[in-house]
Amino acid sequence: MVILRGLSPLVLTLFWIAATSHAATLFDTCTDGAGVRGVCVPLKDCDTVGALLRRGGLTSQEREYLMKSDCGASTAGRLVCCPLPRSLKARFSAPASLPPVGVCGIDTSDRIVGGEIAKPDDFPWLARIQYFKPNRRFGFHCGGVLINERYVLTAAHCIHSVPSSWTLYKVRFGEYDTQTDKDCNYYDPTDCEDAQQDVLIASYYIHEDYFQENGADYNDIALIRLALPVTYTYFIQPICLPVTEEQKQLPTETSRMMVAGWGQTENKSASQYKMFLEVPGWTNDKCRDAFSSVSVDIIDTQLCAGGEVGKDSCRGDSGGPLMKKHTVGGKIAWFLKGIVSFGTEKCGTEDVPGVYSRVSKYMDWILENIEE
Repeated sequence: MVILRGLSPLVLTLFWIAATSHAATLFDTCTDGAGVRGVCVPLKDCDTVGALLRRGGLTSQEREYLMKSDCGASTAGRLVCCPLPRSLKARFSAPASLPPVGVCGIDTSDRIVGGEIAKPDDFPWLARIQYFKPNRRFGFHCGGVLINERYVLTAAHCIHSVPSSWTLYKVRFGEYDTQTDKDCNYYDPTDCEDAQQDVLIASYYIHEDYFQENGADYNDIALIRLALPVTYTYFIQPICLPVTEEQKQLPTETSRMMVAGWGQTENKSASQYKMFLEVPGWTNDKCRDAFSSVSVDIIDTQLCAGGEVGKDSCRGDSGGPLMKKHTVGGKIAWFLKGIVSFGTEKCGTEDVPGVYSRVSKYMDWILENIEE
C-alpha cells in the first residue's frame, strides 16, 4: 500500500475499504467523483485526492467523491482519477509574490564553458512541458520558464495550437540530457546528477487577447500553475522578472541576449543536451521592416532578437526564455526578457530575427493572474 506522508491511517483504511476492486490501467481516461474528465494515475501523483486525504475530517460528500474517483489497483499501486488541467478564464483574487533578486536569476556564468552546450546547472529555470497524447503516449514539445515555486510562463501557442487530442500533463525541471534519467555533464562524464523533478499541471491561463494573424502570434503568453510547489535545488531555480518600473526599463534592444533550451517546437525536437546561444536584440522598427514582405506587423508587446546566419531561437524552445544579465542592487542576476513566439520557417536566416513576447509589457497581467 502506498502511504502518503501526513495521511491519517484511519482515513486511508476507509478509502481502501470503500474503493472498488476492479483492475485499472495506468493513464486510462476516466471521470472523477465530480464528473470531471481525468486520467488514472498513482495516488501519490494526484494532489486533488491527496489533499483531501491529508486533511482528514471528511464529509459524506467528500467520501463519496473519493470512492467515485477510485480507478482500482494496478502494478503501479492504487490508482485514482485525477482531473486533467483546466483552462482558467477569470483572474485570481489573491495575488502571489515573485522571488527577489538574489533568490531569482542566479548567475552561474563562471561555470559556462565555450561552445553551445550548457552545463547541468546553467539556466536552472528552464522547463520542459509534457503532453499526454492518444494511445497513452507522452511527449515533450514546448519549453517554459520557472518564475516562482508554483508557476511557469510559456507561449500561448504551446497550449492553443497543439492538436486537440493532446493534454497538458506535467512540467519537467532540472533536465539536461534528454536521453538519460541520470544527467552527466557533457564536459565531465564523471559529474552526474539525478536532478529532475516532474510536477503535474493543475491549470493554465492563456492570455485573453491571444490571436494569430498571417502566421504570427500576438499576446503569445500563458501561465501554467503546478499541482504542487516545485522544490528549489542547485539545478532548479526561478528567473527574475522585471517587477519594478526601473527593471522594466533595463536595456534590451541593440544588446546581446541569451536563448537556451533543447530546440523543441510543437512538432519536433532537436538537441539531446541543454543548449545556449547569444543573439543580438533588434529595435521594433528594424524588425517590422524585416517582416514587411510577409505582411506581419511587429507591435510594442513583441521583442525581436537573432537574425544571424545559423543562429536563432531554434536553439531554444517554443515557450522558452530570452534572457539577459543585469546588475541590480549590486547583485548580478538573469532577467526574463521574452518568451519564444515565432519566426521564419527556416530559422537562422540572415537578417530575419526571431520574435518573442516582450515580458516587461505583461508584468501587470502576470502579477494579477498568479496566486499563492
